[in-house]
Amino acid sequence: MLYFRVKEHLSESSMNQTVEIDEIDVRILRELVKNARKKLKDIAKDCGLSSNALFKRVKRLKATGVITGTILYTNLELLGLRYRATIGINLKPDKELKIAKLIRKHANLIAVNPSFGKYDICAFVMAKSISQLESLKETIRKQPGVRRIAVNFWDITYFNLENVGLQPKRAESHGRS
Repeated sequence: MLYFRVKEHLSESSMNQTVEIDEIDVRILRELVKNARKKLKDIAKDCGLSSNALFKRVKRLKATGVITGTILYTNLELLGLRYRATIGINLKPDKELKIAKLIRKHANLIAVNPSFGKYDICAFVMAKSISQLESLKETIRKQPGVRRIAVNFWDITYFNLENVGLQPKRAESHGRS
């Protein structure tokens, strides 16, 4: 699976840029989404490229930030982390880092992100029990600067990156004629 680390690659200047990809890049990305551990020589064969040509394309996709790495998915339920939840939190300004550290200390924090809309930050956590998640919720609620908190429990997490609609894209110029 591909792992997209958006924040590390997005800056104000890069948000207006579009990376140009063609049909062959799309085929390469689809193959990597299916199996990021597949041998590059096999992907090259499937895409009708030499290994060297494929390596150059993958190197370019990495350099432009389209590919940022790979991730290993583990079955955390087998390790006792059976409960998943998202926690939406409204805070006073400048409290995000403190709350993120608190969540990391008291739970298995998977991700925490600033968000737009109903909540200021949204955290994805895993726990061994619902009571552990309830305890975390109360700990967060008692922190100075926390205005509102909501917890949504997940039954099952599905990741289907093969369903992402990759299309060739020509670079667009923004603001220049």
